Amino acid sequence: MIMILNIVMDVSASQTPRQSARSRARDALHRSLLVSTHLYALSTLSLVGCSSDGGDSAPAGSSFMLASVVIDADGGRTTFVQAIDSLDDGPFSNERAIEAPGNGVVLAGNEHFFVGLSESPTWIRYGVDESGVIQETGRLSFLNTGASSIDFGNAWVSSELAVSVLSDQATAVVWNPSTMEIRGEVDLSHLVQEGFDLEVWTTVAHNGLVYVPARYADWQGGRIRNGVSMTIIDPVQLSVVGVAEDDRCASGGRIVFDDAGYGYVMGDGRTYSIHMFANALGGTAPDNCIVRIAPGETDFEEDYFYALPSLTGGLQSITELETGRQGSGVAFSKMFYPNELPEGVQPVSFEFWNYPAHKMWRIELGDPPTAREVDGIPFSTVGFTGSAFRGRLFSGESPDGNTTEVFEIDPTTGEAARRFTMDGFFYGLYELSRP
Repeated sequence: MIMILNIVMDVSASQTPRQSARSRARDALHRSLLVSTHLYALSTLSLVGCSSDGGDSAPAGSSFMLASVVIDADGGRTTFVQAIDSLDDGPFSNERAIEAPGNGVVLAGNEHFFVGLSESPTWIRYGVDESGVIQETGRLSFLNTGASSIDFGNAWVSSELAVSVLSDQATAVVWNPSTMEIRGEVDLSHLVQEGFDLEVWTTVAHNGLVYVPARYADWQGGRIRNGVSMTIIDPVQLSVVGVAEDDRCASGGRIVFDDAGYGYVMGDGRTYSIHMFANALGGTAPDNCIVRIAPGETDFEEDYFYALPSLTGGLQSITELETGRQGSGVAFSKMFYPNELPEGVQPVSFEFWNYPAHKMWRIELGDPPTAREVDGIPFSTVGFTGSAFRGRLFSGESPDGNTTEVFEIDPTTGEAARRFTMDGFFYGLYELSRP
């Protein structure tokens, strides 16, 4: 998801001479951040159903679902989801889609998909009939939790278990997608850090456990809290299994597993923001890095650490890890190329996200990990996350949000190909079974 925020810093009009240089830098950053800026915050869009590679059309007894977000001239957002028969039927408009106001979240599993509303704390469940008609089949309200909307940390565990993390309430709600009932809550108050907003994307389910990353940002003060944090939840026992923490780099997101059970997290500095703030103030920030959790363990390995620039020839990442399939050991992330920015544009405000100075890389996770550019995909702006679908990663590239070119990335070859075009921003691709 891209959030449009107006960030205001408290900068005093009167400064001492010792403070003047730093204050001038803060003033410049303040002015740049007063403009509506694109902040990348992504929710887990769970893949369910068939996990085999390939396949352009929905097989008998299943449906493909395509999600998009449209942003109008005034910044208003609408979420769309539609059933499609084949990826070859594009370009896709939103004429046949159901819509939800605001920037909702989408979750899918078995024969249903779910839309979490941004204007109320409600999940709406939908099904699809044989003719592709979408029908509402149930609702679940989180109003009693104190939430005002569905947050962006959500994971599908099974047909009877899903988890929604609410950052403002510092709690994980465990609910049943079949009965649309809340089963219980898990206290996450240990994640609260005074002076920082908590962000919990991208939450992931793997082998019955749920992995909740904790990111911390002080947007008014221009600060990203150092450290990578991953809370592991047992949704059946309604308990926290462990909390993995590492202070060697900053702000990690999605965990990606290999076939041996190691879980890898990349500290991306809250999508490069820690570096941007340091650049604006003439300071430095820790390199982005990759750390990992060993099978059966609940903390990061002390002797496993790779600074990302050592793998990329000096480049820093600007997005979290993505993958086409958990357990594959193959991840993807966009790298930032400063030399691709136009003359006069510096990475000191979020303006630089709007320039095609970023490129997708393939990362083979292991010890050591290896990384290289994805072939066949262009330099791009920073926008919405990709979507795992049938073992591959689908990534949308759009210069303006009116239309999007969606690329299919083969994790084995590291090659990408244009797959289809669509209206709005690409927001997810899913496969549902039919009852």
